[in-house]
Amino acid sequence: MKTIVRLADVARHAGVSIPTVSRILNGVQTVAPELKERVMKSVEELGYQPNRMAKSLREQRTGILAHLTAGLNANFHSTLARGVQDAAFDLGYTMILGSSHHLDVAQGQLTYAKLFDSYRVDGMVVVPPGTSDPYLETLASRIPIIEVDRTVGDYSRHAVLLNNAEVMADAVRHLISLGHKHIALLYGIELVSTEVERYQGFLHTMKDCGVPVDPRLLISDDFTEEGGHRAFQRLVNSNLPVTAVVVTTNEMLAGVVGCARQMGVKIPDDISLIGMDDERWVRMMTPSLTVMAQAPYEMGYEACRLLIQCVEGQNGDTPWQLRIPGKLVVRESTAPPRSSG
Repeated sequence: MKTIVRLADVARHAGVSIPTVSRILNGVQTVAPELKERVMKSVEELGYQPNRMAKSLREQRTGILAHLTAGLNANFHSTLARGVQDAAFDLGYTMILGSSHHLDVAQGQLTYAKLFDSYRVDGMVVVPPGTSDPYLETLASRIPIIEVDRTVGDYSRHAVLLNNAEVMADAVRHLISLGHKHIALLYGIELVSTEVERYQGFLHTMKDCGVPVDPRLLISDDFTEEGGHRAFQRLVNSNLPVTAVVVTTNEMLAGVVGCARQMGVKIPDDISLIGMDDERWVRMMTPSLTVMAQAPYEMGYEACRLLIQCVEGQNGDTPWQLRIPGKLVVRESTAPPRSSG
């Protein structure tokens, strides 16, 4: 049977007092560097593992965090969740995950929120659906909650988000620099904060560049491949002058590409195309696709890291937002228009 190494054993091995070991392991900065090195060497040689349960009882924390997401079906959300989990592991916390993709979205979020509350989690990273949840608003009065990717509800005090307007502005300016003036926007019909910011970023940049926006070229549909297919089909069948298209979600982008092939629309010869998310499939396309790239892993990691700071008494009093920069990745699907339209 493996012998349990206690704090007193570490202190005896290092030749210091138990409080000194405790202060060093708890990150107190006033300890002499050589003393800290001696204690940490003893910790490593003895294989000491802190008693997290006892620590949690003393600090009235469980050491458990939760990540609640509207779905894991998209690569973006699974990559973001991996960032959340890695940060929790790196910083000594346990992470539990709940995804409402297999349930009614609102009911699924409520179900998991109540479950996490029963576990007495110390805090939550939430990718919210399109509607607010009163239960989460109540829960936010007791524990830190950080929203990531988008915001909704009165509990949106802290958030880690993509700089949506900036990356959309880069996309629009790229098309205008190529000579495009008839630019369509295909976006999700459910106006969550990400879509609102991308939509407004499109309109503001077109206006700033002196390019008129034709309202008929602003087409919305579901956040799905089928929705993208329908939106692009409506655009092409409208016979409106259009030389470029910007699509705000990766799922819709897949539908646009499929519909273009089906309708014989050549990219970029007939229409230039910019999509969302630098996923593997967009790089393997012929032509490869120009996209507004997000950083889902970094968003998840930063959200969890900052959540832990809130749990431990930092960054919790004043509402804040952290914006993660996106990047326009230019490939083969954008080119000067064949004609002025």
